[in-house]
Amino acid sequence: MNDFTQIVVMPGKPVQVQINPTDYPLIGKGLQGAVFKLSDDRCVKIYSKQIYCLREKRVLQQIGEKTAILPEVYEVGENYILMEYLTGPSLQEYLEKSTGISAELTIEIINLIKEIRSLQFMRIDFSLRHAIYDKNGKLKIIDHVNSFKIHRSFPKRLFKDLKQLGLLATFLEHVKIQEPDIYEQWKKSLK
Repeated sequence: MNDFTQIVVMPGKPVQVQINPTDYPLIGKGLQGAVFKLSDDRCVKIYSKQIYCLREKRVLQQIGEKTAILPEVYEVGENYILMEYLTGPSLQEYLEKSTGISAELTIEIINLIKEIRSLQFMRIDFSLRHAIYDKNGKLKIIDHVNSFKIHRSFPKRLFKDLKQLGLLATFLEHVKIQEPDIYEQWKKSLK
């Protein structure tokens, strides 16, 4: 049986997969849901609470048509979203294997943040593990349950992740050169 609607995900930190009568592999789980790979180009996120599904659905359906930085959505149910499977790696995985962060990648990250801002997300932030390369080598952002709920004016999670990798200082130096106005805004937030 491969009916993903039979998968049951329970709340937890992270969520717990209580029932999975399918052979779809679990590829990730977080605070709101668990993601299963259905095929080479599709996955499904099963939510522990319907409200989380509704929040993410709102973001992906309202904004998804306006931008290329969100995964494509194919179907939405009461507690799941069937969407594009991003082949990876995540920005976290990429940076862990690299020797540093380039000015070019910094610009790509800044452009993602500018795009998020232009889409009027309340949270202009993302974790490195939530920025994933698609099959065309373009970064897309996943996990949008709180994009319209949590207000954050600077990329706090991104800074935390970069600091853990020892890359924050270099990233900010690139930002200072490439986007001095943004650097000044962020510098105030770091204090």
